[in-house]
Amino acid sequence: MDSSTYSLGENSSGVNEYYRSVSVFCDEIIEQSKGELGLLVKEFKAFLSLYNLEKPREDEEYLLELLSFGVLWRVYSSAAVSTRIAPFITMAYFAEWRKKHRRYKSAIDFARGIFITLFLLPWSDKKRKQAEPTLENIDHACKWFEATGEFREQALRFVLWRAFWGMKEDNELKELFRSIRAFTSWFESRANEVLGSYTKNVESFLTDTKNRYLWREDRISCTRTRLEYHLNMAGAELMNRAFKREFEKTERKAVLLPGCMRLLPEGECEAERVKEGLICKGCKPECNVNRIREMGKKQNYETYIIPHASDLSLWSPKEGEPARGVVASACVTTLVEGGWELKRYNVPAQCVLLNSSGCKKHWRQEGIPTKIDIRELKSRLN
Repeated sequence: MDSSTYSLGENSSGVNEYYRSVSVFCDEIIEQSKGELGLLVKEFKAFLSLYNLEKPREDEEYLLELLSFGVLWRVYSSAAVSTRIAPFITMAYFAEWRKKHRRYKSAIDFARGIFITLFLLPWSDKKRKQAEPTLENIDHACKWFEATGEFREQALRFVLWRAFWGMKEDNELKELFRSIRAFTSWFESRANEVLGSYTKNVESFLTDTKNRYLWREDRISCTRTRLEYHLNMAGAELMNRAFKREFEKTERKAVLLPGCMRLLPEGECEAERVKEGLICKGCKPECNVNRIREMGKKQNYETYIIPHASDLSLWSPKEGEPARGVVASACVTTLVEGGWELKRYNVPAQCVLLNSSGCKKHWRQEGIPTKIDIRELKSRLN
């Protein structure tokens, strides 16, 4: 199979309809959460303030964290909790080393692929029930999430929620986890109705590529469930809302584009390597990256090509310098994680999804240049 797992639309009007639909859906998510989950968010914010654990953030971000916990627990808890012996700390370091030491990335990824299949996701066709979300199981699952390298940002946030949940009585814990499960079930059902037409190839892709990603470092990223696609689609919109206020305060802006948007493959593309990534030199006027770069000259933003798994800490504001706002683009399976990583480095960000997946390294036997919706990019910049 050589088709995209998801597609936001075949043309501009179709993509615009996607963004309209996901915005309306997020309004519905927020409305649906106003009962028990809204109260939980309010209590959590009071807990963080009482113990001075972090600066208050927007409610949409906390809601996304709870929804992420519900979805990831549903998908991965059985594997996470049943993994008792694994080099968790070493694997967590691997994920950071590959970003900071690019020359060793291939070797690190080779080792990660072996470790992920050997320890974190040993091959099995046996369907397992979700693990019970006890505090002990959550502690163990957070180690597993961080070790994957795919869910480090979520794990860091779940640790704070776990500290808050540790203040609750057993009967309160059972009730709040029941609420999270119920909300996750509602989200799964409603997302299938609203977003299902954009992810209709996911399940056939997973069936057709069942063995392709064994022993590969991108196994988790490329075998996400349809539920996770929907989580990240809604998550991108919720994240944009949560981060918008800080982004609008920035005077300098930059657009970060993935390498798969280039018309020419690496080695033929003439982009210049700099500390932050690559700068397009306009070697192909019709290249999607070059078109956005040319638009940036008129609208006063910088354009960078960011290779997969880059060190986003390089975008952290330096002492005495104003923060630079960024609009980052990636495919559905990785965008939210990147957004949270930028937030951790105090980088005000917005995000725009790739219209579909297309890179040769991860998704297709024959890669195709990917693209983003220019209207959505302009709306995020302004």
